[in-house]
Amino acid sequence: MKVFSKWIGIAGILLASTSYGAWPDRSVKIVVPYGPGGGADTFARPLAARLSEQLGAPFVIDNKAGAGGTIGVQFVAKSAPDGYTFVVGAIHQAMSESLYPNRGYDFEKDFVPVGLTAVVPNVLVINPKLPFKTAGELISYAKENPEKLTYCSSGNGTSQHVIAELFKSLVKVKMLHIPHKGTAAAMTTFLSGNCDLMFDGMGTSASQINAGNMRALAVTTAKRSPYFPNIPTMKESGGPEMDVGTWYGWFAPAGTPKDIILRMNKELAIALQSPDIKEVWKAQGAEVPNIPLDKQKDFVRSEINRWTQVNKQVGVTID
Repeated sequence: MKVFSKWIGIAGILLASTSYGAWPDRSVKIVVPYGPGGGADTFARPLAARLSEQLGAPFVIDNKAGAGGTIGVQFVAKSAPDGYTFVVGAIHQAMSESLYPNRGYDFEKDFVPVGLTAVVPNVLVINPKLPFKTAGELISYAKENPEKLTYCSSGNGTSQHVIAELFKSLVKVKMLHIPHKGTAAAMTTFLSGNCDLMFDGMGTSASQINAGNMRALAVTTAKRSPYFPNIPTMKESGGPEMDVGTWYGWFAPAGTPKDIILRMNKELAIALQSPDIKEVWKAQGAEVPNIPLDKQKDFVRSEINRWTQVNKQVGVTID
């Protein structure tokens, strides 16, 4: 009996040490389907660096921007499901499902969640030279001056575009859209004074708000950000009732071995608890979504359904 127990113990140790095989024994590619400097990139790079340290293999960011993020996502959908290619998905993917009918993949069917990593409020920011102090004042001006105000976005069909169109629909105003190829390009236009406002994710606006380069009128979430408590909600600022935040997560191609999915989820959770990652998230006004792995697929499905309805409601189309 003692010999049998000893054998079981040794077998358990061997199984535990080899359950993930040799993975990862080479570089792991993390595709960010947007350009450098955007929200997805901002939250992906610190995690990739941390995972490289934890797992002893390079986790390499690969920016594959274009077509509202669909080019990079399609690349990963067609990649081998071997645990060496992942994509940083976000709310943008839920929005894209109804905007890009020929995108070449079905996000819900062709991907499995690895872990939701961050959620940030979107924030209505304006050029500080404009006189508005509240969303209500901006809305009043926009109603009296149709299409005089301009808003920047990171591109047609992105969250900045869709959320702005939702806002316009709710308050019945007209503003001109200036789409860009990525958040960094949109931010450059905005900061140069050639655009009046943006509905940006807090992850890329936080440092500019703190520096006084833009004025935050309201967050688009139902509650104030714990990291920016002085910024009112949209309703508190005289605008419509909104509850929209931007979430980010890591996804693997469908068919990726379950043990690798579980390992990655575990390692992401460890990384997200590290002091340096916590500090980065705090500086960006981000929190870690409290959604277990086995519930994340349902969450993604609900987001796809939600934004399909919103896109129909506000009439967002891709030019």
